[in-house]
Amino acid sequence: MKAIKVMHIITDANIGGAGRHILALLAVADKEAFSYEVVLPIDSKLTPELDVPYTELPHIAAKSFSLKGLLALYRLIRKKKPDIVHTHASLAGRIAARLCRCKIVHTRHSVFDVSGLSFGFINQKLSDEIIAVSPAAKDNLIKMGIKPESISVIFNGVSPIRRYTEQEKKEIRANYGIKEDAFVVSQLARLVDIKGQDYTLDAAKQWPDITVLIAGDGPLEEYLRRRIKDENITNVIMPGFIENVADILNISDLQISTSYGTEATSLSLLEGMSLGIPAVVSDFGGNPYVISCEKNGLVVPQKDADALAEAVLKIKNDPELYKRLSKGSLEDFESRFRVEDMAGHIENLYTKVKGS
Repeated sequence: MKAIKVMHIITDANIGGAGRHILALLAVADKEAFSYEVVLPIDSKLTPELDVPYTELPHIAAKSFSLKGLLALYRLIRKKKPDIVHTHASLAGRIAARLCRCKIVHTRHSVFDVSGLSFGFINQKLSDEIIAVSPAAKDNLIKMGIKPESISVIFNGVSPIRRYTEQEKKEIRANYGIKEDAFVVSQLARLVDIKGQDYTLDAAKQWPDITVLIAGDGPLEEYLRRRIKDENITNVIMPGFIENVADILNISDLQISTSYGTEATSLSLLEGMSLGIPAVVSDFGGNPYVISCEKNGLVVPQKDADALAEAVLKIKNDPELYKRLSKGSLEDFESRFRVEDMAGHIENLYTKVKGS
């Protein structure tokens, strides 16, 4: 049987959620039944990580649409003749694929504040199937005017994080100047307004005996470091961008997500769950579909530092609760968020689209 040719188009120059999603899929994909290639911007950080054919194109970096990008994509798709074009944000990619009469799958990775039927109408016409990585993303798409029957909810999946030895954990804690017996709360996210690190700093002031790791980079890095210094928040460590998140997760007792924008299905939360790490998350977007209150963590109102502080202390100070939430995290990961399940659902969708 001839393999179905799938072309992924991504416009991110960095390795964000969509990039990690593609890498996770490709790591476990059925490469006998499906032939994969990736189209991405020139000098993308994703390129060295790919183990499938790829093409770097100009005029598409961080742009959902540009005329030059549309023309470049049209020429490439016409030359390569994929059976399915799978886009991640790229409007130009969908238009080019439609002009080339290819089947189109589009994944919505985020939740946005949107309104208006015209944009939804365009997305409807330019997609044969739409994947939402969370029910929150599906609701978002429906509000745009997308027909519910065109949307498949397929949660992100990740490979389980390797569990480090006690000696490895000891060495990592020592590298960051963290005491061996410290209770560590971690937040792994881009340093941008909508990720809510400001609220983490406000809450950290109420946790004098907790070490807080705020990992990541972004435009707010200097501002957050200045806040920590000016307000003498001595229990917060900002290690910057962390290439190997397993290091941070293996020394974490609890994760937090204070997002109030775009969050659909956080990959970091899923990776933490694979180690049995509970989480306290805001009630925005897809967070409550990943973290179930009193099952694998706690859910608090967004933009509420006091509620965040109280929930973290509740888990820290109740060993039985922590044990139950940790167990729930592992169980939820195994039943809902394994990468093999995600890949299977996506490839089943490809088969359906190809045959339609």
